[in-house]
Amino acid sequence: MAGRRLGLGLDTGGTYTDAAIVDMNTLEVLAKGKSQTTYHDLSVGILGAIDEVLRSDAYDRADIQFVGLSTTLATNSILTGKGGKVGHIGIGWTPMAEYRSGADMDAYIKGGHGVWAQQIAPLDTEALEGSIDEMQAEVDSFVVSGHFSVYNPAHELEAARMIKKRTGLPVVLGHHLTSQLGVPERSVTAVLNARLLPIISDFLDGVERSLKERGIDATILVFKGDGTLMNIEKARERPVETILSGPAASLMGGKLLCKEDNFIVVDIGGTSTDIAYLDDGFPRISKEGATVGHWRTRVRAIDIWTVGLGGDSHVVSDQRGNFRIGPERVVPLSVASASNPEIKERMNATSETNYYVHVERGTTKLSPKERSVYEFVKAHPICTLEEIRLGNPEVYTYRDVVKHIKDRGFLQMTGLTATDFMHVQGHFDRFDVEAARLGVQFMANWCHRSFEEYVESFQQEFITRVGEEIMRKVVLDESGEMPSGPGFNYLLRSMVNGNSGSSISSNTGLDRPLVGIGAPTHIYLPPLEKRMNVRVIMPRDHDVGNAVGAVCSQISETVTAQVFPNMDNLFFVLGPFGTPVTYGHVEQAIGAARRQAEEYVRNKVYEAGAENIRVRSDIYENKFYGGDNVEGEQTAWVDIVARATGDPAPRVKKG
Repeated sequence: MAGRRLGLGLDTGGTYTDAAIVDMNTLEVLAKGKSQTTYHDLSVGILGAIDEVLRSDAYDRADIQFVGLSTTLATNSILTGKGGKVGHIGIGWTPMAEYRSGADMDAYIKGGHGVWAQQIAPLDTEALEGSIDEMQAEVDSFVVSGHFSVYNPAHELEAARMIKKRTGLPVVLGHHLTSQLGVPERSVTAVLNARLLPIISDFLDGVERSLKERGIDATILVFKGDGTLMNIEKARERPVETILSGPAASLMGGKLLCKEDNFIVVDIGGTSTDIAYLDDGFPRISKEGATVGHWRTRVRAIDIWTVGLGGDSHVVSDQRGNFRIGPERVVPLSVASASNPEIKERMNATSETNYYVHVERGTTKLSPKERSVYEFVKAHPICTLEEIRLGNPEVYTYRDVVKHIKDRGFLQMTGLTATDFMHVQGHFDRFDVEAARLGVQFMANWCHRSFEEYVESFQQEFITRVGEEIMRKVVLDESGEMPSGPGFNYLLRSMVNGNSGSSISSNTGLDRPLVGIGAPTHIYLPPLEKRMNVRVIMPRDHDVGNAVGAVCSQISETVTAQVFPNMDNLFFVLGPFGTPVTYGHVEQAIGAARRQAEEYVRNKVYEAGAENIRVRSDIYENKFYGGDNVEGEQTAWVDIVARATGDPAPRVKKG
């Protein structure tokens, strides 16, 4: 069948990279593939998944019009401190002593604007020139972040003009990335974006080149953390917006596959379980912006609950059979044995399941002791912690050193995982079942349980843990707080039928179904239907639901304009559009704000590669009581929220 409108969806998860070929009209998945995510170079895993899905003869690759990409690259780069060097210039504000922008060099100069968008002080061009000259030889890009620049960006724009004229380097402006207030968070967002520019550019260059080599001439779209898309050009400019794109793709993929508009998606992957709400077809968006590591940003992203509970979570138990699952991620024994067959012989000899292997990386950033440990593991693959101690007698704090370089990605540790249990249960057979069986048997012997009893006990515990985390998300969203302590945890377990032998028997129920996404979800989610009195939906192709979501969403932009009255009975229109304008009547101001906001988002989605653009705006009036001398309510300010949405436009084929 020729002439179909097809999309290739790609999602790089914590453990696997998924690919799916989707008929964009019927949403039918025509082919799917998986490849292990390669952290040293994500493009390797992506190409593995692409090549696997291209083997199918169920379609003509010439019909692929769109490629959608959801990537962990931005999140991982931020967490590991990778990226280009950034010079940050703050205008009109001075940070608190403990504040860190994330930049390599900072300068704060006079200028900036006030709450009414009025100029507080002239831009100090002399100080600006001095800061530029001091930084330009040391950085790869600049960030400019002015006080209240979302209401009046004049000083940011002038500073950018001067930087480009004197250096020619890229400049990221705070007001371009968000219309929200909060200059410290806005500055962090811009700095992280600038740091990611060279990383995302190299990555997308590789993807573009590889697709071309495989005869795929399609529009490349990148998934954002709020569940929408942008074209590859915008992704190069605003890579920070791809934070949390993976969980967002899972949510939107769930919507498309199950054809429901109100549900809780539960995505069980290799590294984590992600839980999020969809309301009336739209994801719940975090009010404060995405947080990555210790960086609070103003990136618009879905409100998600993430816990280190997945197929590759480390499973340990005490002699009474009490399990601890995660949050540490390890290499499953079944996976490790596929590339290191000698591990089974070592396991039989040592009754040990935790071994260390090196990850091929440059060691220039390692200290001498760290390099010594790394080189030992490289020379002695599949070694135990005790062997590392004996081989490095001068490293007295060997445990801390091993943990530190493992956390930084130089070493990996093997261990018993849910993936191994799934292999011995017959759910998966992709890797070495015998190695998984050995590991489970060792732990069953340790707990003085039969093999079958130990496997069933783990199965029930994992189901309970998933149910507990769903209830944590529900409690957090409904109450706004997350209680803690053994009493609360005990009640959570009883709510998902996890307290066997308890004197408490409680029944629960949810007002919306649970939708499962991710390869292991069909094993652990359906049992909660009876336990929690909730409908569970396992859509077809749920194992690649995130890849489906990565290509089948829409391009969208949202902006908020505000109308404020002043003491002279005039009304300001404030927003990231340019110089503020005043009006004599509130209706005039609201009308002007609406027109500007709608035009702004329409242009944004057009630039991001959209066609068939739809625009809507909503008005929210915030009132207060005027007091003793004023009757009735008075307008404090008015929010005008404009949202434009469009379909991705296909690339015009040459020739």
